[in-house]
Amino acid sequence: MKRNRGFSLLELIIAIAVLAVGLVGVLQIFPIGLRASQRAGMMTKASFLAQNKIEDVKLAGFDAIIELPPKIPLSGKDGDLEWAIKINNISLEGVESSDDMRKIIVTVTWPERNTTRSKDFITYVIK
Repeated sequence: MKRNRGFSLLELIIAIAVLAVGLVGVLQIFPIGLRASQRAGMMTKASFLAQNKIEDVKLAGFDAIIELPPKIPLSGKDGDLEWAIKINNISLEGVESSDDMRKIIVTVTWPERNTTRSKDFITYVIK
């Protein structure tokens, strides 16, 4: 009796079906990874923008931010990103006067798909 080596047609069809099911599962992961990568990229851009604005506030000096209106711009747009700066007084327990300290909040917003995302970055500035 002579044995033929190779695959039968049924074995080949089953192998192709298993491969197709595996590929469909792998291909569904790519859009999720792409969205996560884009979100991380926008968060990085937002962080850099916020850091630049915080440095602008620090470079302007304490006297420039306590004046009304402050000598620095408090909002603006940079590409897809919009930013706003809030300067708040701080009241600390146990401290008689906290006039020499301010809380700086930089809020960065950007569009993402059908929503708007935002992130707050906070720092403190002292005289």
